[in-house]
Amino acid sequence: MLRARTLATWLLTATVAFLQTCAPALPVFAESPRTSIVAVGETAAQTSSPGDADALHDALVREIGRLPSLRLAETSRARYVVRGSITRLDRASTGPDVQVRCEVSLIVSEARGGSIRMMLSGRAGARGADAASLERAALEAAVHGALRPLSSSLGALR
Repeated sequence: MLRARTLATWLLTATVAFLQTCAPALPVFAESPRTSIVAVGETAAQTSSPGDADALHDALVREIGRLPSLRLAETSRARYVVRGSITRLDRASTGPDVQVRCEVSLIVSEARGGSIRMMLSGRAGARGADAASLERAALEAAVHGALRPLSSSLGALR
């Protein structure tokens, strides 16, 4: 009985080891029925600050990475590409505080062919003492608001 159990354990271990090394792995960028593969394309900013376009790109990457039904990939492997622009970034002093308003416009298009599937926009504001952190917070909130319908809408486009 002890020999049979040892033999069975050994066979099970050998089978699992064989399957793990010899069975084909699932493709890394496989698109499940509930996951859309998205890339972040060109970004721009209609502002005077030179780093705003890069900040928008980084905010898009972070926000798309947080959405459960989207997978971020390179443009060559993506099904959709999100491009965008900061259309407004205003700073105003209100006494000791600074008020920041940010608006973004995004376009979601097919990676192959470039057909536009959605046009999204978001806006947000922030008030406080540190203008630089308020700009980042307003930009993140505007991107979050713009991308809110993206998860459910891309699944419906199939």
